[in-house]
Formats: sequence, structure tokens, C-alpha cells
Amino acid sequence: MSHLNPVLQKDWKNNGYLKIPTFFSAAEVNDLQGWASEISGWESTPDKWMHHYESTPDGARLSRSENFVPYHTGMKDTVTGGKVLDVVSELMEEPAVLYKEKINYKYPGGGGYTAHQDAPAYEFVNYHITCLISVDSATPESGCLYFASGRHQEGFIALDEKGCVAPETALTMEWVAVPTDPGDILLFGSYIPHKSPTNRSNQPRRIIYLTYNANSQGDWREQYYADKRQAFSQYATDGSNRDTQISKIAHFQGKVINHA
Repeated sequence: MSHLNPVLQKDWKNNGYLKIPTFFSAAEVNDLQGWASEISGWESTPDKWMHHYESTPDGARLSRSENFVPYHTGMKDTVTGGKVLDVVSELMEEPAVLYKEKINYKYPGGGGYTAHQDAPAYEFVNYHITCLISVDSATPESGCLYFASGRHQEGFIALDEKGCVAPETALTMEWVAVPTDPGDILLFGSYIPHKSPTNRSNQPRRIIYLTYNANSQGDWREQYYADKRQAFSQYATDGSNRDTQISKIAHFQGKVINHA
């Protein structure tokens, strides 16, 4: 079954991102919302899933959870097979494999992400596609994604020392807000510049991000998380201040207070 018609294919190639509304049914959305709540309630662990916390006006709140797929059957079945994998593979024009996964919670007051491309943060493969699943509504007020449409065709753009798009370049870009409702998906590739603001609403903006690479490039998921754990262990002791980051690039604008 194809999930893409010629119009959607053209949008993908021209814009560098693609929104597909109501990709998930109401029943599926209910499951996804419940699973996100379950994962957020897991106790922190040093060797399985990863939780990242930030300071918000309501105190310490989860900012991100990662590496949860091996420990949650429903989520694993949804993201490693079926229609999510099918649509990503269709865009890649070859079978895809999961590279990494995360939930960004962005509770009220939760930090945004400055303009960046994902490619500098995702090592081991030279191209990937991320599938965003909207668990809650994401609006400009609550911190939806903004894209610099069409700029994915330029490769790396003005990378600064943080691994992000240099602020002076980002200011010259034309940014398009792409709100999503629960059940919508939003697909985007390695090089499309994007950003998101702080959540200024009184509701959470939980989003699942699933990143895939072509199966022909290998399965790097375990290596990715082993490398990230090692890097953050080093950041905690090397005096670089990089332990205040949430990723290997410094795009997060909130205040990280704990990685666990």
C-alpha cells in the first residue's frame, strides 16, 4: 500500500518536509498518548531508557525520553513495522531501519530548540529521515516546528561552534510554522533547517520523534546510544559545560538539570 501520491511526493522534494494529517486513527492516538504517559512515569535507569529533565516554571519536568523501544512492546511494534516504517521506506525508496527514538515533552514553559539541521548530531549514517508523531496538539504558542522550506538542498548551512545554524544566518531565513494535531505525522530529512519555540501555552506538547536510516547503511541504533552515553559521561567530567546540552549539538534552549 502506498501512502504517498504525486502531490505529496512533490511537496517532499520541494519543501524538504511533509505533513500527513490523521495518519493515526483516534484509537491509535489514544494508545500513543497512554504509552507516552507510561514511559514518562518510568523510574530513571543508568543502562536502559534515558530521561532528561529541565527546569520549568513548575519545577523540574521531563524534557526528553530516549531508548525506550526495546522496553515497550506497543511502541516497538508501532515504530519498527507497519505503516510508519512503510511511509519512511517509501520516501527513502528502499527499506528503512530505526536509528533512534525520543519523546520531547515540552511541558508549559519547556525550552525550545534554536535553528539547526539534524545531520551534525546523527553520526554513522550520511542520510536519515525523521517521522514526527504528534501526541498532543502542537501550535505556534505551544512550540510547534518551524521549517526553512526548500533549504534542505543546500547541504550544511552556516554551521557554528554549537553545531547549529549560525544565528545571523537563521535570521535571514523564511520560517514556516507547521502545526500538528494528535495523530498527524510530519516527515523531514537530515538537512532541512528547523526550530521550535518555548511552550508558552498551559498544555504539554508531547511529540514522538522516530529517526530512520536506509537499511543498506546498516543498523546503528545500539551503537548510537552507546556512543551518546559515553559522550555524556565524558561531558560530565571534562569541564566543557556540554553536560548542560540534551544532544551532541547545543540546540536546546531550556535549562537541563539532569540526565538519567
